Amino acid sequence: MTPMSPKTSAFSVVDTHGRVLRPGNRLVVHSQDVGWRSIYAAIFEESPFDTTEPAIGSPSLIYHLSRPTEVVRRIEDAPRERALIQPRRLCLTPGNARAQWQHSGRPAILQVYLRQSLYEATVSEMYGCDGTSAELVPRFAIVDPLLEQLAIALATALRDRTIEDGLYVDTIAQMLAVHLAQEHSTRSKRVRVPAPPTVSGRRMHRLLEFIEENLECSLSLAALAAVVDLRPLYFARAFKTAIGRSPHQYVLDRRIERAQELLRTTEMAVTDIAAAVGFSSQSHLSYWMRRSIGISPAAYRQHSQ
Repeated sequence: MTPMSPKTSAFSVVDTHGRVLRPGNRLVVHSQDVGWRSIYAAIFEESPFDTTEPAIGSPSLIYHLSRPTEVVRRIEDAPRERALIQPRRLCLTPGNARAQWQHSGRPAILQVYLRQSLYEATVSEMYGCDGTSAELVPRFAIVDPLLEQLAIALATALRDRTIEDGLYVDTIAQMLAVHLAQEHSTRSKRVRVPAPPTVSGRRMHRLLEFIEENLECSLSLAALAAVVDLRPLYFARAFKTAIGRSPHQYVLDRRIERAQELLRTTEMAVTDIAAAVGFSSQSHLSYWMRRSIGISPAAYRQHSQ
């Protein structure tokens, strides 16, 4: 079997501007300490704001959730931008930009940082060039339906138990990188992403065996793609074409099915079963079993006996 790829370090709040932790802000939830590798995200209510943020490498996206707010942004060497930003509008700031921000409202926002190395790897695959050659273009108070869908998916993941599912978040991050490169970079609209290559039955069988043998591990999109010698950019679509489900959904289903088997055939504690099949806690397993089959692990065990 192909060995597990080393785990990329979690994307921490210390790798961002740290705006979410500024005094006066009310944090709702963020991805700190749950192991998201490719994205940092936070939902919070922001107090009045007037500061200059340095370039930190990773691009950031702000999705306005509620409370229209007049916002001013001035990116270095660019004109000042001002708008009454309504809910569902987005602002994109490249990682290499030094930006001054100002507002006096208390908007509720989702802020997302995308790991720059993931974006550059995506650009390299899409355009066959150095990953730094497709610089992101600043956007202010825009409407973008696909970006909004991805933002909503991340907000939902933050608010429910999928916050702990790194494979799901890796997939969203890959989609976000592709869309930014296609629609919001200096190379926008120059090429289409090629159709994913077909994965042979033999290689797909090897991948499914790998998943079975590593259900208890923190599986990443890159690790799964490496088993079938595909780049992450194409892997999720190729997998869904072959199996009919996304990698995240397939792995989740197999974890639940393995948990059901252990509940039926062993006397292991539910906490131990959760760890054995890749859930971070008993409550995480319980959440997904209730959502998937409508019953808790304890009730399932009692019923099966």
